[in-house]
Amino acid sequence: MRSLVCMLMVCSGMAFAQPAIAAEPAVETICTNPKDDPPGPDTTVACYSDAGCALAETLGAEPIRDYDVGSAPFALARGKISAIIATSKDLIKTAQANGAKCQPANK
Repeated sequence: MRSLVCMLMVCSGMAFAQPAIAAEPAVETICTNPKDDPPGPDTTVACYSDAGCALAETLGAEPIRDYDVGSAPFALARGKISAIIATSKDLIKTAQANGAKCQPANK
């Protein structure tokens, strides 16, 4: 039986792809400066995806796509931007460590 399987699949050069495992979609998280919560008109929001930037627009804020990840948490803490919308756990953790209030974005 094994040689039959070899002849039909492996030895004939047929390759079988492993089934893809669907990844859980990343949850957008919004981190805000407690002094500037919630972001709205005349504010700027760092965003890193189409969904995050669209959310910033629904808040009335100006989305800043791909704001420097290394400086975004500190710009938020200094009030240079009003919020960060991201899925990066490291970015969110750094923002929280610098006083930001973070929560999953409501869709």
